[in-house]
Amino acid sequence: MADLDPSEYTIDELRDELESIDDPDTLEEVRESESENENRTGALDAIDERLDAVEDDENEADAGSDGSGQATADGGESVSPGILEVRNHVRDAAADLIGRPLDSVIEIEQNDDGDWHALVEIVERNSVPDTQDIIGRYALQVDDGGTITGYRRLDRYRRGDTRRDEEPSQAL
Repeated sequence: MADLDPSEYTIDELRDELESIDDPDTLEEVRESESENENRTGALDAIDERLDAVEDDENEADAGSDGSGQATADGGESVSPGILEVRNHVRDAAADLIGRPLDSVIEIEQNDDGDWHALVEIVERNSVPDTQDIIGRYALQVDDGGTITGYRRLDRYRRGDTRRDEEPSQAL
């Protein structure tokens, strides 16, 4: 049994605790414990994300330095090696930067200059029922070193407004 009992933590606290675990077997035990007990979707997602990050780190270490610097050529199916780090950085920094809780990372893409653009949704006002939450959609600019260099709010809408899901992103 893992030393970490996920039921003793909120999802945010659990995410912080998981950052200190680098052993995939331990993470699997924590995941099994969560799925057998509370089975919270957010907690399972956090554990899976950490497990993926640890496994990716192990795969990079196993590959050694073959000099390629890329996971695949441009036409490959794999994601570029930096996108997970950019996503994690955006997820960790967006709520602090904007001052409201992050709801989701919608989109991340890299331009020809090597800079990244991320589209995130922030809960600007909580409501009951949650379909009436006010969500702000923000574009963030991230340089090739992973530093957020700017952001702007693109739009606000109610969570229950389904037409938003049908519109393509024109922010980036």
